[in-house]
Amino acid sequence: MSAKTNVVIVGALGRMGIEIAKIVLDDPAVCLAGAVEHAGHQKIGHTYGACIGVDCGGVKVAASIEETGVRENAVIIDFSSVASTRANLSRAAELKMPLVVGTTGLEKEDHELAKIASASVPVIVSTNMSLGVNLLFSLTELVAKKLGGAFDIEIIEAHHRFKKDSPSGTARTLGEVAAKAVGRTYDEAVVNGREGMIDGTRPPLEIGMHAVRGGDITGDHTVLFAGMGERVELRHMAHNRGIFARGAVVAAKWILGKNPGAYTMRDVLEI
Repeated sequence: MSAKTNVVIVGALGRMGIEIAKIVLDDPAVCLAGAVEHAGHQKIGHTYGACIGVDCGGVKVAASIEETGVRENAVIIDFSSVASTRANLSRAAELKMPLVVGTTGLEKEDHELAKIASASVPVIVSTNMSLGVNLLFSLTELVAKKLGGAFDIEIIEAHHRFKKDSPSGTARTLGEVAAKAVGRTYDEAVVNGREGMIDGTRPPLEIGMHAVRGGDITGDHTVLFAGMGERVELRHMAHNRGIFARGAVVAAKWILGKNPGAYTMRDVLEI
């Protein structure tokens, strides 16, 4: 019988961190081995289970990955902040610990740091850990390749009123996938919102991007392919954050023991 995957959660007291902890505690194949928050957090040193109202054994909230003391059969799951993730990419490489990153709002430079880290350890960086969303990425690529030259492409995403980044990381990935499928880059193809009068007709191979913010919407993403007389819509609706936590734990179990390299959720799902 293979050893359990020891999970160290970074951003452990955030909304996603708590969701991940609950999934880990319900999965007999994994063990909650470490909980990390930023230095100066008022709960540093406190028992993690007492903080989230769930029995987590003796795990205490630590100020760094190193302070957890966890190394063997261990994977880091990072749903923290951009600044924290940047630092943890280097730490994971130094500590030789596989890393699964679901932090939102990462920029091009952060993906470059992930690429550097992946030379030393296996790394997964995903804008969305949902298994369904990652299937949506593949379907978007397929449909864009088949219809993108003749159909107009629009991407509409909706999230809760507290979301900081816009468009969402998932919507950006959908835009990147669709743009690449029609032979363009994201910056060449994507137009964020529209207003005012249009001078002439819609440019060919343009991709519209629209962000909606309100209430407590967990996350909706629609890719619309509109032709003359017909349209195709690909849509994913997240009902709760548990789907992202479950996907992250699936990724953590998959990545343990893999060779150093940059992996994606497509690798995890074999699609």
